[in-house]
Amino acid sequence: MIGVTLSLGSMVVAAATSQFSLASDSASAGAALSEDSVGVQVSLAYSAVSPSSACPSYRGIQEGPTLELALYDYGAAGFTPAGFVINSTIIDGDFAPITPGSLVVFQVPLGVCAHPSGQTVVVFDHAGEEVQVET
Repeated sequence: MIGVTLSLGSMVVAAATSQFSLASDSASAGAALSEDSVGVQVSLAYSAVSPSSACPSYRGIQEGPTLELALYDYGAAGFTPAGFVINSTIIDGDFAPITPGSLVVFQVPLGVCAHPSGQTVVVFDHAGEEVQVET
């Protein structure tokens, strides 16, 4: 009886895990196809902060109020950011376009102290296209 229960339980867990994997793979593939369909393929090359003595240090690295993001466009279409969403904070502004095959460094003022790692960044344009990167 215990063997049957464990066997049925493992089948249910395997089915649930498989379904979750399919759903997350489908969402990821859908986002990638959406990006590819318009030719937008932007990736994060590096991130850094401008250190400030007014900010604390995090793991021995001085935090800063400005996040520096280097974005590379390896797609077929250019991308002109209308703003950034950094950890749920929207930062609008006039930002330089990223042409295909180029690297552009953006200075994004945060208004608060931050460290360069562990940030979730969404870059969006006026057409509604968006790219999410993690630092």
